[in-house]
Amino acid sequence: MEKLIVGKSLETQLSALLATLPSDAIVSYMVTRLNEGEEATIVASSKETQIHTGASMVKTLILEYVFHLAVQEQLDINDTIALSRSPRVEGAGALMELVGNHSFSYLELCRLMMVLSDNWATNLLIQALGMEYINARAEQIGLEHFEINRMMMDFKAVEENRENYITALDMAKLLHHIYELRQNIYGHEMWNILGRQQYRDILPFHWGEDVVFHHKTGSLDCVEHDAGIIETMNGDFCFVLLMSRLRNDVAKQLGAQMGLIMKEFVEDALP
Repeated sequence: MEKLIVGKSLETQLSALLATLPSDAIVSYMVTRLNEGEEATIVASSKETQIHTGASMVKTLILEYVFHLAVQEQLDINDTIALSRSPRVEGAGALMELVGNHSFSYLELCRLMMVLSDNWATNLLIQALGMEYINARAEQIGLEHFEINRMMMDFKAVEENRENYITALDMAKLLHHIYELRQNIYGHEMWNILGRQQYRDILPFHWGEDVVFHHKTGSLDCVEHDAGIIETMNGDFCFVLLMSRLRNDVAKQLGAQMGLIMKEFVEDALP
């Protein structure tokens, strides 16, 4: 990707914030300008190829793979999956509150997985699609270090060092890919799902509720991530922020500050 020289001033502002962090904290970010039908342009970036634990960010790839299969007519998004197909898990989401035998369509599970970050919905989709096939899709898209190696809330897998991984660069590529598809029927649905994300406590925290951010967040102990696309009068931009080895409350405050700086820069400082 081409990198804009003017973005150096944004990197300087963000570096000043990052300089206050503990020495073992790892923060990666990318700000890119999206160009319709062309490769994105990098405005600012740091440690974009650093590998981080994926947390709930990997759900974005699962979403893309479901709709890719629907486009290929290998899957009907209205077909249903029974909750009994995968064990109940807790954490984020709403399905764990249900009692009784229920079934949900692929579309409904995708919406729950993304909008509410539902872990049980995610596991149902991983089991139905096949982890190895989801990872093969990541490779097909060109995501070099994007891997799903365990289900959500699978602590035994974590103990066995089986983890999900992402980089800021791969997240930017994946979001740009979905952005390019937003005009077709399935791409439009993905785009709208990303725009209904309920967690707005990192990058868009200071933007106001009226600013639409098509994004996904991810959180684990000492891990906070956020990545998405904002449409502005000065163009459309992708913001990716991955933060590891940082206390969660500190990371969220940092992310909110960085999100405000990023937004003001792309709206006011870019030509």
